[in-house]
Amino acid sequence: MNQLFINNEFIESKSTESMDVINPATGEAFDTITFATAEEVNEAVEKSKHAQQEWEKVTQPKRAEHVKMLIPLLEQNKNEIAEFYVKEQGKILSSAIGEIDKAIQFIDYMTSLSMSNKGEVLQNTRENETIQLTKKPIGVTAGIVPWNAPILVLMRKVIPALITGCSVVIKPSEETSLLTLKLAQLFKQSTIPAGLVQILPGTGETVGTQLAQHPDIQLISLTGSMKAGKSVFENSASNVKKVNLELGGNAPVLVTANANLDKAVDYIVTARINNAGQVCTCPERILVHDEVHDDFVAKLTTKMKALKVGDPFDENTDYGAIINQKQLDSIDSKVKQAVNNGAKLVTGGHKIESSGYYYAPTILDNVNPEEEAFKNEIFGPVIPIVTYTDFEEAINLANHTNAGLSSYIFSENLKEVMSATEQLKFGEVYANCEAEEVVNGYHAGWRESGLGGADGIHGFEEYYNTTVSYIRYD
Repeated sequence: MNQLFINNEFIESKSTESMDVINPATGEAFDTITFATAEEVNEAVEKSKHAQQEWEKVTQPKRAEHVKMLIPLLEQNKNEIAEFYVKEQGKILSSAIGEIDKAIQFIDYMTSLSMSNKGEVLQNTRENETIQLTKKPIGVTAGIVPWNAPILVLMRKVIPALITGCSVVIKPSEETSLLTLKLAQLFKQSTIPAGLVQILPGTGETVGTQLAQHPDIQLISLTGSMKAGKSVFENSASNVKKVNLELGGNAPVLVTANANLDKAVDYIVTARINNAGQVCTCPERILVHDEVHDDFVAKLTTKMKALKVGDPFDENTDYGAIINQKQLDSIDSKVKQAVNNGAKLVTGGHKIESSGYYYAPTILDNVNPEEEAFKNEIFGPVIPIVTYTDFEEAINLANHTNAGLSSYIFSENLKEVMSATEQLKFGEVYANCEAEEVVNGYHAGWRESGLGGADGIHGFEEYYNTTVSYIRYD
């Protein structure tokens, strides 16, 4: 497919740069995607700029009415979109449908904030003067969307932008560009005015860099790897635009001596195999108290060995394919390196023989905390385990990372839970549950896991600028 979505129309790209679109479940190419040229990026931004200037004049509640029309369109096309999603990305069908449902919930919540733009009247310091603070749309924005949750993250970047009076230029992941263009059909069918949402497939090195450097883009929001985030941050510095980054994680999980082990195992496995482990909030490294280590590993092994991996359209499949051969090889390399350096392979540890990209449910025990498989994101269905004896030791190990997105604790001891929520230096702490990014919460990382955040009123307000007006009336 060589189409771009510019000014509410699907146009033919003039680029000669393209890539095959491969079904991760089968390893077979089923289409091609053509990338946008530099000239086409400039055209899209220019049209986005003109559309935004008119859009900000529309009242915020009226803007929300237009945006809310996307809900019935998503509901009507849910099954078709989900099936295409599975084909291009490889996650199981129920997970694809679940993400669409979450996107609908997100739109519904964000449109409910249409009356939330509250200014302030500040205390004056001079007679006959009023000082008022108002929030205004930031202008033209850009969103760079990942392949692992392309529908929900797309909406995270589009919906608050539109409601607050901004426009948005989207660069989808190369891996899920066709799905994103399919969603563009819904924007075209809605009453959202032309030019407010543009979709430009391309690589980060070309389209992503150009958007980050473009002087008319006032905010760029990226969800992706730390490497990609640093590149956007550097390139945006040329014109000092606002940057919003949600980057990789390396979520620690504390399983204390007071944990309900059955509950802990169920939640850890459920979260870890979500999208075959390709989620930045997944449990990445497990710290288990030595008193419960053996029982925990035994229960975890039973659970992992019972998982069914394969056809993402089979309702009995627990998780589907890894996104591509490169990621599959990366997972396998990290596991083999850990085993070579002394980790115990409890189960799994190999690619599954198939034309598609599948990796076996894997447990690594006695992992060295300095090992790559423990220090950095694996992004696959692999659970590395380290044993600890002291609670403060576990907290220190958990915090010993350049990432700071999500963290977990399993304990029936309230003191341990509250201590962990105070001491874990992460944007999210999940106590006795799996990750659940509620739409009215706030999804944000510390350290190299990001800047700013998404969801809730705080994510909504990322798309405002602030003006203070001093009004004399003497």
